[in-house]
Amino acid sequence: MSEQQMKQKKIEQRGLLAGIMVNLLMSIAGMTVFYLTQIEALFVDAYFTIITLLSGIVSFFISKFSEKTSQRFPQGFFVLEPLYSLFQAALTLTLLASSLLSVTQKALVYFTTGQGTVMQVGPVIPYEIVMVSLSWGLSWYYSKQNRLINHTSTMLSAESKSTLIDGIMSAGIGVVACVLLFIKEHSSLGFLLYTGDFFVTLTLILLTVRIPLHIMKNCFIEISGGTLTNKNLQQTINACVQTHLLPNFPIKQCLIYKTGMSLRVHVQLSSQLHTINNESLQHQKKLILKELSAHFAFIKLEICVA
Repeated sequence: MSEQQMKQKKIEQRGLLAGIMVNLLMSIAGMTVFYLTQIEALFVDAYFTIITLLSGIVSFFISKFSEKTSQRFPQGFFVLEPLYSLFQAALTLTLLASSLLSVTQKALVYFTTGQGTVMQVGPVIPYEIVMVSLSWGLSWYYSKQNRLINHTSTMLSAESKSTLIDGIMSAGIGVVACVLLFIKEHSSLGFLLYTGDFFVTLTLILLTVRIPLHIMKNCFIEISGGTLTNKNLQQTINACVQTHLLPNFPIKQCLIYKTGMSLRVHVQLSSQLHTINNESLQHQKKLILKELSAHFAFIKLEICVA
């Protein structure tokens, strides 16, 4: 592995390791407050953090392993990166669905029988202030680390979005907790003291469900061999290819594929070329690879006539 490849992998691993440490603290705090209050929305919040913690640990080891090659897998194991991010997003959707089912059952019992337990929101507010700060700070840190490697890390992107969801959920719960402090039990809004976690859980799920769905879509595209979806990366790579090949080598098509941190650029030259200066083409190919490798450590370039 080249020095540039090692550098980019270390940046990715540094980001994932920092996330593991922060999410460990958040998981312990989240479960403690959940058991103290028994607020279902906090169950979503706490277990979401635990999932993020476990996924961060697995992602860290995948990051260390994915670039390794073997006789059977000469291109490495980069497919593990989007594959795991896909699994993580699916697990997130499962958790959101099970949490919604749980709070719905609780709300139905109250609305049909009038029986329920008043939510204890006292410890929630200071806890959520800390959680929001940590979650959004960590999401920003993940994005910053990914930006250092030109947004090529599928796992850092997934972790950043998952942590952002965690922060949004914490913020929503905190806002509702503040509102509930001012509601009297026998007022017209008294029912919220028993069912508030249903309304906040439903609202937060509606606001955040598109994020794991978007992650799943992008991961599926990477796994199935679809072309790159990131417009900024496309423009950067296309500009480099065109600068070195045009006008001597007319380009018919430039296809870019991404699997995890691995990029493959497939350039098709126009078949209208009667003769090709092979020596010149190979020289330009080396220049393209040299320029792109400075930004993308794991990149391959193929040029053919179509």
